[in-house]
Amino acid sequence: MKDEIQDIRLAKKEDLEKVLELLVNAADWLRSKGTKQWDYYLTDLEGNKEEVIASIENNSTYIVEHDGKAMATLTLESAPNEWDMDIWGKKAGDDVAYLHRLAVHRDFAGKGIGRSLLDWAENAMRKSGKKRIRFDCIADNEGLNRYYQKRYPLKEVINIHGRHCKYEVPLMKNPV
Repeated sequence: MKDEIQDIRLAKKEDLEKVLELLVNAADWLRSKGTKQWDYYLTDLEGNKEEVIASIENNSTYIVEHDGKAMATLTLESAPNEWDMDIWGKKAGDDVAYLHRLAVHRDFAGKGIGRSLLDWAENAMRKSGKKRIRFDCIADNEGLNRYYQKRYPLKEVINIHGRHCKYEVPLMKNPV
């Protein structure tokens, strides 16, 4: 399954429903695990669509498909949005990318796709000249924080819009 990540591509307007389906699928699974991360995709999908549409139009959202089925998505913004500025502060610099909405459809879970997407994101942002990737998640999402902390050190836990864990990935020129 890992080899199929080579099929990652920019999402187009016509992919909106597939991206939203991936986010709803992930939100439903997260809810079953007792976390409210992404609950708004279940309670107010229509009201949260605009941000996804904007990321697709900005060429920041990517999708991975297998045999015509959407298996994963992620968004890499080259500039901070309002949320990022709240979480990370107003100063960012042009050398930072912001990772949002990494989701793998549950039908493809446990196959290393999330890990492969993180590898891909690091390589893509390194090639684009970025020096860091920043992202966050709800602090009480213990499973996701454990997953991230297998790979990245926790930078900080903050109390903005609830408790959030912050991660910042330095992108070395030539990773070992």
